[in-house]
Amino acid sequence: MEYGEQLVNASTAVKIVAAVVILVVVVAGTFAGLTFPRAVVDFSVSFPVGVDSQQEEFEVPFLHDKVQVEVIVTNGSSLWRAFIKNDAVAQFWDYTAKQGENQTYHSDWIPLPSGRYNFTFANLNSTSALDASIKVISKGSFW
Repeated sequence: MEYGEQLVNASTAVKIVAAVVILVVVVAGTFAGLTFPRAVVDFSVSFPVGVDSQQEEFEVPFLHDKVQVEVIVTNGSSLWRAFIKNDAVAQFWDYTAKQGENQTYHSDWIPLPSGRYNFTFANLNSTSALDASIKVISKGSFW
């Protein structure tokens, strides 16, 4: 093999390796971007004195498999309950807490496959008012 042929073969090998590296980076970056954590539910409630609830429908995106619930009580103190169900009324997560003003609750990451769900937040205390911000964050397995 002549020197010129070796140079052409080496140049071709470098191009192939570079193309493979670029492809791996693009695929990994795309997967990371698709599985990055994002809010799927984000709302505030202002319950006057008495038992009340609010329901929000949400969808866990493709390639996401976990959700986390965040409740921030901004005003009042009350016993509250939150739960996640699917359209077939199977309950996936349920939590009840007594939480005061300026307190934050974060759930563990809850395994939840892609699909449509209903999130319900309720004030269970008939003698207390409650203002809160609720967020449900989903993420994929990469994160």
